[in-house]
Amino acid sequence: MTASLRTLNLALTSDFPTTTNHAVVARIQSSGRSPRVAWVAPSSSAGRARFPTAQAEFRAFGVDHLDYCDVDDEPNVTQLDLLDRYDVVYLAGGDPILFRESIRRTGLGERLREFMAAGSLVVGASGGAMQLTMNVSLFRLLSVPVDEVVANRKEFDGLCAVGYEILPHLNRHDASFLEKVQRYSELVSHDIVALGDGAALVHSDGESTCFGEGVRFTRGVRSTIEARPNKPLQPTRAAEPNGQREPAGSGPRG
Repeated sequence: MTASLRTLNLALTSDFPTTTNHAVVARIQSSGRSPRVAWVAPSSSAGRARFPTAQAEFRAFGVDHLDYCDVDDEPNVTQLDLLDRYDVVYLAGGDPILFRESIRRTGLGERLREFMAAGSLVVGASGGAMQLTMNVSLFRLLSVPVDEVVANRKEFDGLCAVGYEILPHLNRHDASFLEKVQRYSELVSHDIVALGDGAALVHSDGESTCFGEGVRFTRGVRSTIEARPNKPLQPTRAAEPNGQREPAGSGPRG
């Protein structure tokens, strides 16, 4: 069972909440009167070390119920089975290859699909956001030649909640790496969406909106994504970001 574009309630970010994105904060706050958030990290060691900081970051915008959800050394099967009791699932940043393995090993992928099919909010940051896309192979471009990455792409499929791939931390990558990404985009059949730190791509009601810096690579062509600024939003019904949005299936238009 997968979420339809109409029910998809998703926020893909580069580094939230390290850098605040006001649209994402609004969606989390609108998910419940006192939102319960399941916080999922790629590995137990990194997750436990980062969780106290995450608690403080989420508490800063009103989330007091942040629960650590282990998918590595000590997965709690009961907690995973009851994922639908949470208002939001947050997938933290980190090694996307390791994260993908943990998700597959624990069966979290199917639970996330059910969670999204119900219209519940999933927020991903960096390597966590990559899990929800077509593939996580962009991470391999950091150390592997383009042709080899493309040749082995099928081994690194994501959950395919959206029809593109995400490159986080656009502002941190040098020109030579972005040239590799551009070449990679020539060899795959879908877009690559790159987000700068602080940016988010929010999917809701069958549409998508980019808040902050975003770039799209399509068949080797790079273009800037039309985006709204990352600033506090005026409250709207269900606290949904207002303004112009675009069809969600293949990412925002440039």
